[in-house]
Amino acid sequence: MIEALQLEFMRNALLAGLLASVMCGIIGTLVVVNRIVFISGGIAHAAYGGIGLAFFFGFSYLWGILGFALLAAMIMAGVSLKAKQRADTIVGVLWAVGMSLGVILLDITPGYNVDLMSYLFGSILTVPDSDLWLMLILDVFVVIIVSFYYYDLPIEIK
Repeated sequence: MIEALQLEFMRNALLAGLLASVMCGIIGTLVVVNRIVFISGGIAHAAYGGIGLAFFFGFSYLWGILGFALLAAMIMAGVSLKAKQRADTIVGVLWAVGMSLGVILLDITPGYNVDLMSYLFGSILTVPDSDLWLMLILDVFVVIIVSFYYYDLPIEIK
């Protein structure tokens, strides 16, 4: 078993799993306690539209996902603040629009058509070193922010 760790992709996979577990544990707990699971699912699935945009226009998928997820989150926040009874509707609409836009744009992108499932589920065995550094930076950022603002976070325990 230990000889598997001599392979770089196995070490990267193990580190990626450990780094992801830190961030997912912290943010996932806040999401569930605050009952915003549907909103976080909507943002995550709407971000698939960013993958489609990135491949169609030929730029980094990370920037496409980030931009699309932030845009979806801002729209959801705006609607939630203005009309609380309509928040679940706009989340569902953005969820469907983002996913469908991503699928359509990936399908009409000229050249090599990518495997849709690889972007939906990915493979932990393909995590590069650059993503490990990004995950580490984000982990440190999340731990610092949550530690500093823990008592100010809107946690609704009923």
